[in-house]
Amino acid sequence: MYNTNFAAAFYFFAFLSLVVFAFSSLSSILTPIAIAILIWFLINALANQIKRLPFMNSNFGEFISIPLSLIIIVVSMLQIGSFIASSMVELSSTIAQLDDKFYSLIDKLSVMTGYDFSDKFEKLFEQFSIASLINKVIAAFSSIVSNIMQILLYVLFLLLDQRFFNAKINALFPNYENRAKAKDVLHSVSKSIRMYISITTIISLCTGFLTYLVCDSLSLQGAVLWGFLAFILNFIPTIGSIIAVIIPTAFALVQFPELSDALIVLILLALIQFIIGNIIYPRLMGNKLNISQFVVILSLVIWGAMWGTVGMFLSVPLMMILLIILSQFENTKGMAILISGDGKIYSNNKD
Repeated sequence: MYNTNFAAAFYFFAFLSLVVFAFSSLSSILTPIAIAILIWFLINALANQIKRLPFMNSNFGEFISIPLSLIIIVVSMLQIGSFIASSMVELSSTIAQLDDKFYSLIDKLSVMTGYDFSDKFEKLFEQFSIASLINKVIAAFSSIVSNIMQILLYVLFLLLDQRFFNAKINALFPNYENRAKAKDVLHSVSKSIRMYISITTIISLCTGFLTYLVCDSLSLQGAVLWGFLAFILNFIPTIGSIIAVIIPTAFALVQFPELSDALIVLILLALIQFIIGNIIYPRLMGNKLNISQFVVILSLVIWGAMWGTVGMFLSVPLMMILLIILSQFENTKGMAILISGDGKIYSNNKD
């Protein structure tokens, strides 16, 4: 028995290592596909909301909802792409000044307190540069925009194929019970991801708009860009909210002569993130996103290491898919319980 358990554990970790290596090595191929799948879910979620409109709850609404959702998403992505490009040109000179500004602030702080902070922060700035962090975040979105045609092509074929999904499931599972089980799992995955994307998108829009209002009212340069970044980064749990506060505050330190102005930006943006992220968002999600916070952070780190910023965006949806699939089978329910937040799992979508 000991040898059997040891062999099973060895093969499991060997297989897991092989999967991680494959996902990391093929990131340039897999990330556009993963983004396309996420956009596909977003289009279907938007189409479901369109079909709920009073004048769309008919055969016409069923016919027009998907094409209309596709047009809205594509136009939005193209507008975002052109906006990021113009904003990077506008703020490139400011980004280059960030690290020098922080060094001068540290020198002033050392003079004011009589304690030398420069030695403490010197090693930190050797490994961590505010300017390089901002450039990496913007470069991640720029790389997505550069692959936009490839991503949209994947999305188009997914939309064309989805009308045959039901026929394929029927052909794959001739047995009625197995077919019903497979459809339950797919329905649970699809419903949970659409719910997560819908609520998170609405919350992110509110966060981005409020961030824009704060930055614009304080005359911070690039207010629209900071609102957009807050919207996008809100999809990354915990870390995204922190970055969405740090980046505008860093630019405020460069633009405003007084440190108090930058502190006001920091306090207001942190207050927005705290209220929306810790009060409003949990109330809307309830217990539907039943994933352990430790697992969320661990997934964020693992997928971020494999796929970079894109992996961070996809970490929560991927864990939701894994949790739902594991909860459907008796042999894997134990793992689903470990991943869940409160130990309660819902099989066959009985929630």
